Amino acid sequence: MVALNKVFIAGRLTRKPELRKTPNGVSVTDLLVALNREFTTLNGERQQEVCFVDVVVWGKQAENCVTTLDCSSPVMVEGRLQLDTWYGKDGEKRCKLRVAAERVQFLDKKTTPERVKASAIDSN
Repeated sequence: MVALNKVFIAGRLTRKPELRKTPNGVSVTDLLVALNREFTTLNGERQQEVCFVDVVVWGKQAENCVTTLDCSSPVMVEGRLQLDTWYGKDGEKRCKLRVAAERVQFLDKKTTPERVKASAIDSN
């Protein structure tokens, strides 16, 4: 069976990224990207809906995101879907589907060429 796990999204951050380190010293940050969709209803009314997508970014790319991006920064993310599972304090199994970023591109015109180049570093 053939499987394809590739995601491309473009939107704006809902908060400024914060850097964390794993116990092994690897940099990681979480992005929450808002994707706006405008459409017309059958009645001809313009509507807008927002989809919020969790993204995890690793390594040097995470560090670049933290130093360059801010709340409402526009980004394009290329990555794959990843299902995280864990047990809550109540003992119940939890799961969350998010995007594991392979590449984060900064779309803000104010971003310098050096930062754009640094943002294109693959996380692999």
